[in-house]
Amino acid sequence: MSWLRTSVAAASILSAGCAVPPERAERERALRSAIEPCLQRYPAVKLTGIDDYGRVYVRASEHDLAEVEGFERCSKEAIQREGLERIGTGKLAGGAAPTSVAIRTAYTAFLVPVQINGVSATLVLDTGASQTMISPELARRAGMEIKRGAPLIAGNVVGGRRVSVPLVRARSVSVGAAVVEDLDIGVFDALPGRPEVDGLLGASFLHHFKFTVDRKNLQLLLEPVAAEK
Repeated sequence: MSWLRTSVAAASILSAGCAVPPERAERERALRSAIEPCLQRYPAVKLTGIDDYGRVYVRASEHDLAEVEGFERCSKEAIQREGLERIGTGKLAGGAAPTSVAIRTAYTAFLVPVQINGVSATLVLDTGASQTMISPELARRAGMEIKRGAPLIAGNVVGGRRVSVPLVRARSVSVGAAVVEDLDIGVFDALPGRPEVDGLLGASFLHHFKFTVDRKNLQLLLEPVAAEK
């Protein structure tokens, strides 16, 4: 009988139909490199594979449970140290509260004042986008670095071109008192030629709230989802 475990390196799908698996090759190489010292430290544990979502599978004899547990602790620390842990879907901050913020219109879109890691930004409200996206310049100002082996999501841009977008972890994304912590957001210049806009506010943030757009008074109303509180 063999022992099969899945390490805590698993990368979750954001929600059904809203995201695609991280692209595999670069992430797998980074994960293998991160956990190699752990495999050397616990030789009874054998790596059997890494799937499209970044989950690490190992095998060992049923008599080597202590080795497997040691490997899992070691690999968890290594993966976290390299910033390769699972995709962060975010969580409501403890002080998240219902809020109403003034928005404005531009080229048939609504522009929302947002703070990323405390840095002020303007994002287009895009209820059809599964992922919140920010420009590379905003990521730099907010102190977020794209790490080697960062999770990638694939998507289509205007014109049908398919692109791979790296994800970075934001400590906080705030719209007024509506705050989500530990949210992975894409870094991509989704709106080139629009310097007044820093990205898109998508479903990865919005699904934490019941939201209403008051078009007459130009207000965005956000109420935290009760189940998360």
